[in-house]
Order: sequence, then C-alpha cells, then structure tokens
Amino acid sequence: WLKLPSQSEPFFILTGCLVARMTWLRLLPVLLAVAERIEELQDTPHLQLIQRQLLLLKPSQKNRSWDEAREKAANVVSELNFNELNGLLRGEHFAMTGSPDEGYYVGNIRGVPRLGIPDLKMQDAAQGFRATQPNTGGTSTAFPCMLALASTWDENLVALVAAAIATEFKGKGANVILGPSVNVHRGATGGRNFEYLSGEDPHLGFRLTAAYVKAVQDQGIMAVAKHFAYNEQETNRMTMDAKASERTGMELYMGPFRGAVAAGVGALMCAYNKVNHTYACHNAELLTKDLRGTMGFQGFVMSDWLAMHSTDALAAGLDQEQPGIIQLPLGNKVGVLIDKEINKVDRKVRQNAAKHVLTAIYRLGLDHEPGCTPPNCTQELLSDQTKATTRGQRHEDIAFHAAASSVILLKNDGVLPLKNVKRILVLGEAAVDEAHNSYIGKGSGYVQPDSSAKTPLAAIEERAAKANITVVRPDSHSPAEAKSLSGTVDAIIVVLGLDATEGADRSSLELGPGSEKLVRAAASKAPTIVLLQIPGAVLMPWKSEVGAIASIFMGGVATGAAWASFIFGDTPPNGRLPIMMPETANDTVQIGKDAEVEYSEGLLTSYRSPHFKAAFPFGHGLTYTTFEFSDAQQTHAECEAAACVAVTVRNTGQVAGEEVVQAYVHFPEPTGGDERWVQATPAKALKGFKRTSVLKPNEMEIIELKFTTGDFSLFSSERGWVQQTKVEVLLGASSQDIRQTVEVEPSN
Repeated sequence: WLKLPSQSEPFFILTGCLVARMTWLRLLPVLLAVAERIEELQDTPHLQLIQRQLLLLKPSQKNRSWDEAREKAANVVSELNFNELNGLLRGEHFAMTGSPDEGYYVGNIRGVPRLGIPDLKMQDAAQGFRATQPNTGGTSTAFPCMLALASTWDENLVALVAAAIATEFKGKGANVILGPSVNVHRGATGGRNFEYLSGEDPHLGFRLTAAYVKAVQDQGIMAVAKHFAYNEQETNRMTMDAKASERTGMELYMGPFRGAVAAGVGALMCAYNKVNHTYACHNAELLTKDLRGTMGFQGFVMSDWLAMHSTDALAAGLDQEQPGIIQLPLGNKVGVLIDKEINKVDRKVRQNAAKHVLTAIYRLGLDHEPGCTPPNCTQELLSDQTKATTRGQRHEDIAFHAAASSVILLKNDGVLPLKNVKRILVLGEAAVDEAHNSYIGKGSGYVQPDSSAKTPLAAIEERAAKANITVVRPDSHSPAEAKSLSGTVDAIIVVLGLDATEGADRSSLELGPGSEKLVRAAASKAPTIVLLQIPGAVLMPWKSEVGAIASIFMGGVATGAAWASFIFGDTPPNGRLPIMMPETANDTVQIGKDAEVEYSEGLLTSYRSPHFKAAFPFGHGLTYTTFEFSDAQQTHAECEAAACVAVTVRNTGQVAGEEVVQAYVHFPEPTGGDERWVQATPAKALKGFKRTSVLKPNEMEIIELKFTTGDFSLFSSERGWVQQTKVEVLLGASSQDIRQTVEVEPSN
C-alpha cells in the first residue's frame, strides 16, 4: 500500500492477522476503530495518512438532493464571518512560478472546520492526476486523452476510466477534478483538441460528458466541466472575441455542457475568451441566462486561472476566482478579490456566490469525507497511485483496455491483422521515442507516463517474439534506408507521431518533416501499415499508397502495448472517428487570427458542412469483419420516447466483432425561421448511437434507438426550440456510410 517506517510494521501484522480471521464486514468496524485511535497511539505523518485512508473506507452516506443541499447552504452562509465568506470565493497558495505551494494543490479553497466545511483541493485534469509536487512524476496513471476516449463511442468505458481517475485523485488527497474538457472542436488545428471529450459533435459530447461526470462524482469527487464557452482555439485565447449566433451556441457548442448539467456536475469553469464582446467569466448572458436559466445548472462557476478581470464578475454569475490570491516575493498580494476589493462587493452578492459553492459541496457529500487538510497533504501527494484498482480492475489494465479500444482502423487492404509473416520492419522516430512525446498532450493536463510505458517498437518486438517473427530495426529511419530495407521484409510498420500543447494552435495539419517521404519510400516495395499517434486531424496525401492506416489520439501510458495487441489481432479495432479527417487543409474551419472571430459558418462544421470533403468521414472505423443493416423501422410498442427506431445488424464476416450503429437525423422541410435560417440547417446531425454486443459470424442483434423531443427540434432565436414534424432517421456506420432510412412520426 505504502512504504512505511519500521514502527508501522506491528499495525500491518495485526491487520494481516485480522484479515485472515474475519470477513470484510466484520473487519471494517475494527479498522475504523483503529483509525480513530491512531493519533492516540503515535503521532507521525505516516500513521496520520493511514488514518485518513482508512476513514475513507467508511460507508458512503446518502447524498443530499439539490434542494436539500441548497437549503443547508443557505443556513450555513448566514453563519459565516467576513474571512470565512470571502475564503470560499477565492483560491490561495498558488505561487508566481505557476505551481502550488508545497503540500497544496493547483486550486485551493480554505474550509471552515467549525462549520464542517471541507477544503476544496483541485487538481488537473481529466486524463489523470497531474504531478505538481516535486519528484512525483509517474506516480499517477497517464490514461488516454479525452479525444481518445471519444474515439471509443462507449459510455461504459468512459465511465470506468473516469471512476479510476477519481480513485487516484482521492488517493492523492484531492476532491475536485479540473475536468472534463468538453468543448466541441471548431478548427481542426486547435491546440487543445486532444483534451476535448466531444470531438466535433455535440450529441457525442453530451453522452460521453454525462457518463464521465456521473462516474467521477459517484466516487465522491467533484467534476468541473470546462471551458465555458466558445473556447475553440488557443490563438489569442486570453483576449479573442468569439462572435456566434444564439442558434449556433444552442445547437452546436452548448450540447456537452448540457450533458454535464444533466449529470449533476458540481462546477463549471468559465473560459478566458470573450463571447460577443464580453469576457466569458463576466458574461451574464452566458452564466446567468443560458447556464442557470436555460440549462438549469445548480452548482458553482469558477474562473479559469487568471480569467477574472474585475469584481463585477460576481454579479454577472461568476462564483469563485482561481487561482485567487497570489503571494509576491516581497509580501504583497495580487488577485482581483484581494481584501480591499472584495469588501466593496455587496455582501448579498458574495453570499449568493458562497451559497452556490456550498450547495455543490453538500450535494456531492464532500463534507462527509474531507480527507487531508493542506499543507498536511504531502504524504498523499507523494503516494504512488499507478497500482490502484477500481471496480476490481487494476488501473494499468483499465488504461490498456481504454487505449486498445480507442484504436481506429481507417484503412485495411487485408494487411491486418499480421499473419503469415516472418520479418517485419518498424520505422519512424515515434516508434523509438523514449520520452513518449506523442502519447499525451502537453500543458496543464499533462500526466507523465510511468515506467511501464513502452515504445511502439519495444512492444511490437515483445509480441513478435512470441510468434517467432523477426523485427528489423533501422539505423536512421530515413527514406533511403526504408527503401533499401523494404525488399528484405514481409511487411513494414511506420509509426508517425505528432505533439500538441495548450497555449498554441498547431501550425498546420501536416505530420512531421519527412513523414510523407518516409511513408512513400517504405510503401514502394512491401505492404505498409501506418500507425498514427496524433492529437487530432492530419492530412494523409499518401493514403492510397499504403495497405493499412490506424490512429490513436494520444493513448497515454499504454499506447505502445495497444499497438502491438492490435496489429497482431489480439484486440480488435473498435474505435470510430469522433472527428472528420479532412482531404485537404481547406476542408475545415480555419483558426481565427483577428481580435474578433466570426463563427460565420454557424452549424456547418465538420461533417455538417456541404463544402468539406473527407479523407475519412466522421464516425468511420473499420473492424476485422463486416456488418449488414436491415429491417429498420419505427417501433411503437413500449416506446416511452418521442420516437423509437429498431434495426437488425448481422455479422457478415468471418470473425467476431462489434458495430456502432449511428443515427443521424434529417429534416426534409425545416421549420422555425426564414429561408436563410433553413439554408443554415445541416442536412444531417448525429442524434443517437449504440454499440452492438460482440457478434459471431452470421449472428444478428436488433438495436433499438430512442429519441427525445429535443433530438427532433431546431433552435430559433424568436421561437426557442421548435419541434419538427417531418423527420428522417438515417442509420449507418459513419456520417457518409448510411445503410437504412426511416421516416419517423414523432410524438409529443
């Protein structure tokens, strides 16, 4: 569990004896009793940590409803003194260096022990616990990035990964995850696209965000959905003004945040940028009208780090400044809500903000399990969480399963899985990159992979040895060497990697220098497989010249192992594109360079645009088998939704596999606005998806999809949501591969 000093050994010997003699239900009260008395026995940091960890084993108390939490918060707010009230509205202990003080977290809100209010201990981010304590890199699991999880199109798997991440946060002493990041992609070169769970679609984002948030908060950890809103680029992110119509926001960019709210998210983080001339964290239209009014959000809003500009943000709907008060070397303090400024804010405004913070705390029961109190969290921060388990599964196994499930097979001319080969050549600098630069994106969400991470080459060599296959290692990974060696092997694997980071958009959609020449040189004489470790969309002008292409959107610590398992057929490719791979750089929205960025394309981004050509369409992903769709029809029996549609899926191939049935909605005659409004309506939009079970050859399964009234509605600024009466449901394996169409009559 932990490396403990010798004086702790009697405690564990006693515990071991008890485990051998008693059932868990009988043991738990004893352990808790021991935990309560540890401080009486010996006051050491290690034993205090044991106490805190054991007390976390207490059976969870039933969480309060939002109404109960709000009532308790209102009562407690009235008892807060001046310092206690202000302390809930501003962070502390964040240094000028950009890191927290030792024993603290990235975000810290001081609790009120006399009233049972716990500290809020916030840490980055959604793909794992970021190490900020010195010398703790590699002590938490580097799970796949959010875009890789989006590639799974699997709510259950997303929930499992989220629960595991929450387990590690709890083990590290934190009680708030600064994630998930859920913005819908706009431009394909967005620097943080790898961080966003929604990919390019609001329905996919709604479903996966809700699954992530619920799983985290079921573990007693608060989730923070971010970045609200229109934070779709890094260029000029601190000052750019996103100018978007209300319809564009409601139908496209707000969807994932609605998913977070529907799942009961405790907090949202407002973005750096402006929205229609007003900073997001100061935007009452956004925070009060849309978020609390239209969406029904009941938690609290925190600022992104240094995104609050003046105290008037509190009246607009912001509840908490982060990182809050920063101590300067000479003793001065900086921050918007320093004492002399926060005192000027009406007390009722401050109390309202504090009530929002407390409501979220009480709703999620954070007061039931307060954990450590900074700065006395050093032992938790130093702990190694990579060997933890969640739901009976080891985290290293969960990370591998998630990475393997995120593999998207874009093309396969029968080269994969590898069979009947004796010699293979592995090329590409990314294949041997010991720093794993293309395994996880950089920035505030970076999680250093632990020592279990293998390069693709090492993992492939290990697996190939079991099959008596020789792996040829090149000396230089140059096109010339690739060409000279290609005639000596049965197949070539080219691994191409690309990094990305918060704070900068990618300069282009091209892969690294020399990548195109390397691929073409390799493919000149032998069947070639290209493996892409990428943060988002890329161009593949060589795609017709190779036998197979597969991608992982930054798969974390298990990337190398996932590749090896995939190419040898140990795990099937189950991923689907959560984005469109554009044919050219012109087949995507361009990142705005000006101070004002017009979202003039409206809803017509990605596959929704009639002008963009896809190299590989949104939703695309091959398997090692094939499927047939048939007998699609609207069903009425026992349908408690606006409409239900069923389709039969049959495995027509030679091996077992899974299909993802995707449902796109088409409105033949959109109603709700003028002709310009009609022209701005996409021809199709994803409104449902469901994964089949693993089907054996010739096995069939009936998949039923349920649709809400909202799925059949379009937004009008004048009329609000307008339900459409003429609806077609297009069923297929991608946004372009439509197999069946059903005319639907929605109910009210």
